[in-house]
Amino acid sequence: MKKILMAALAVFVFGTAIACGGESLKGKKIGLAMQTINGAYFAAQEETFITLCKEKGIDYQTADANGNTNVELANVENFITQGCDVVVINPVHPQGTIEATRKCAEAGVAVFIMDNSILPEANYVSMIQSDNYTLGTLVGADIGRHFAGKPIKLGMLSGNTGNTLGLARRMGALAGLVEYMLERSGEAQVDIVAQGWGGWNQADGQKAAENMLTSAPEMNCIFAENDDMALGAREACQAAGRDDVIICGADGNKTMYRLIKEGGQMLATGRNDPAECATKVIETIEKWAAGEPVQRLVYLTPVSVSARNIDTYYNPDSTF
Repeated sequence: MKKILMAALAVFVFGTAIACGGESLKGKKIGLAMQTINGAYFAAQEETFITLCKEKGIDYQTADANGNTNVELANVENFITQGCDVVVINPVHPQGTIEATRKCAEAGVAVFIMDNSILPEANYVSMIQSDNYTLGTLVGADIGRHFAGKPIKLGMLSGNTGNTLGLARRMGALAGLVEYMLERSGEAQVDIVAQGWGGWNQADGQKAAENMLTSAPEMNCIFAENDDMALGAREACQAAGRDDVIICGADGNKTMYRLIKEGGQMLATGRNDPAECATKVIETIEKWAAGEPVQRLVYLTPVSVSARNIDTYYNPDSTF
């Protein structure tokens, strides 16, 4: 067991206003390159994007990279060949996806980044995503509030290595937890007893959580970097008879919302609504196409959803 005293980490990214010549998107073609559609979150994001394009008379194509940067590059090259005017990329990897943006720049195709991060040297107009670090800090504070000074034996359930979104969420969660403890008592000590890699989906999240419970039976809290993995962790805990383990996630899956509302071991989730993200992407592209300035980084509003505010956000009829 490793004891780690965390100091709050602050990440600052400055957006730069960018403008282009005004024109309508109607009749234009947009290619959507998804890093994956494996998981309810990504499927809902793609579905919302397609629905909006149909409503607005925008010609569109979509493609799934299935987590592979080579496939992603081939998908983007196909969009270019098919005459797409704009390409939207939910990147597989912050560095590995740069080549795809370079290909678009060479072809005069505008790129917008959706949801996951890419390195700033990539060729893109705007990146639209959740403020994942702040999202993590808010969930971390809810963890601290729940335990109220009692020992926390924390397990981190992560998506995949090298993913900047996941890194921001887990570092944010640790910073938010530590800051809450410092404000409450003037000291902070967090025991991180396990980490697992759940591949962003429920089945792999369950397997990873099972291993974590075995290797660290003292674990009493799991922070999962998305709700699919959090729900997998719940399955693992139930199978092991461990309803004492508090579980938090991120994204705002309606199943997670329902379980938070019902009470029990699901404590909180950071709201990262896929429909809101896809909608904001289309809105940003429309502003850009109309010649209005857009920021290079556009954030959704970060919120941690717990029993305190669940009724504001839970909609049992929502897509996601």
